[in-house]
Amino acid sequence: MPHYDSILCGAFAKGRRRGAAELRGDDQTGSTKTEAAFSVEPDWQNIGIGDALFERIIAIARKWGISSIELMCLRENRRMRHLAAKHNARLCIDQGVAKAVLHPNWSSPSSQAAEVVGEVRGFRLFI
Repeated sequence: MPHYDSILCGAFAKGRRRGAAELRGDDQTGSTKTEAAFSVEPDWQNIGIGDALFERIIAIARKWGISSIELMCLRENRRMRHLAAKHNARLCIDQGVAKAVLHPNWSSPSSQAAEVVGEVRGFRLFI
């Protein structure tokens, strides 16, 4: 991730932030591996906000040439595990923790078109 160690995306509705996603790397080492974190307010879950944020994080990772995204959640967090699986992440559950690893494809004309569609979808969902 050139020049940044963290990128934050927000989902807004009714003038307030209802969800957020963060992609965090280590700019000091120049690594192409990052970690992702997601949060959506309970009253705003199950309407596509987490999915839209996940798609946005993947699009950003492609744009910056990220090779690997890792996220962790509690084993009981079915919603997060579902989102990770939906986006082709490899899931591993060890004791009370679920770890997901995702390898985004390199940016292509079709992924760039999907990013534009995601932007339009985000605008429709959150304004």
